[in-house]
Amino acid sequence: MMNYRKIELDGDYTDKKLESLLIQVAKWHNLTPKLWRPDHKASATDIEETIQRILDTKKEDLFLAIAEDHNEKVQGFIWAYKQEEPKDTVMILSLYVTENYRGHGVATNLKTLLEKWCRSEGIKAIQTTVHYNNSNMLALNQKLGYAPGMVYMTKPLIQND
Repeated sequence: MMNYRKIELDGDYTDKKLESLLIQVAKWHNLTPKLWRPDHKASATDIEETIQRILDTKKEDLFLAIAEDHNEKVQGFIWAYKQEEPKDTVMILSLYVTENYRGHGVATNLKTLLEKWCRSEGIKAIQTTVHYNNSNMLALNQKLGYAPGMVYMTKPLIQND
């Protein structure tokens, strides 16, 4: 049994439980690319910048929700925010579920919670990016009605000396 709840940032960032939660979210957010790029590294600066980015988002534009197990241990989160352009859209910046809880509906429930919030806020669309190797998230998004859009591609150039 999981408990899902939206985190309200009320300006009191001295709360140790909140601080610990933000550190965990930032670590998961920054380490997730390692699943697809084994050489990916996340620095302490990356984690600090992610925390600051969350804290700098206007309260009314931020959606941060967690999934906790029966021991109140966080097993997943979703982080999104309202975009200035295009208007009436939300961008999911990160969604993560711990390995033991994957395939049990946690990501679906977190996305459903986001959708409910978006509807109450008058949001007309949710956008997200997914690494092309993340077949589970691609499949989940399609199952939930997300349509594929732009494909971002990179070609690294090798320098000739």
